[in-house]
Amino acid sequence: MMMPPWSIATIAAAAGLLASRATAPVQECNPPHYRWAVKTDTALTGRPATAATVTEILARWTAPPLGPRDRCAARAGRELNVYTVHAWIRRIERSKDDGDWHIELTAGPTSPPESCIVAEIPLATLGAVYARARTQLDSLLGGRRLDKDGDLRSPLAVWITGAAFFDAQHRRTTRKHDVTDGGHGRCNTSLRALWELHPVYDVRARPGS
Repeated sequence: MMMPPWSIATIAAAAGLLASRATAPVQECNPPHYRWAVKTDTALTGRPATAATVTEILARWTAPPLGPRDRCAARAGRELNVYTVHAWIRRIERSKDDGDWHIELTAGPTSPPESCIVAEIPLATLGAVYARARTQLDSLLGGRRLDKDGDLRSPLAVWITGAAFFDAQHRRTTRKHDVTDGGHGRCNTSLRALWELHPVYDVRARPGS
């Protein structure tokens, strides 16, 4: 019996992920949070940024072979690049357990809130660039109000710049499924929604928005 194309693709994705773990060296670090070293370093701050959109990320960026066990994985592939994304800030959470500011971005001001990607600004104490990015965001927010969940009543248009990061901590791969675990804020529409800008280096208002 011929298998439907989606079944073949799902099994291939799971097999690829499992194979990558089988051949990967044993990771002997003990970070306080998932891939903490690469989420908080400033190594890529001097790299030129490439323009990107939320729509492009959700439609075209491929998920790398990483999963929740890869707590010590170094940056590779697209994660070695810096991007500037023009987007609308819809939600901001400042009380995450790792200290990051968690920002949810959509392609437009009225896009469905769950059609989002995440951007995160690490603690200001981890680098002057993060202190500046937090100050920039605070300044742009001005008198805008957030509701109890951190949602902006009036979405904010920005250019936001940071390193690409795939948050595979929220990936769940089985023999039949390769999906998110639902724990990535509202941004769980697909595996591509686990792509983030993390860390964020710069936040600016979009002219004319």
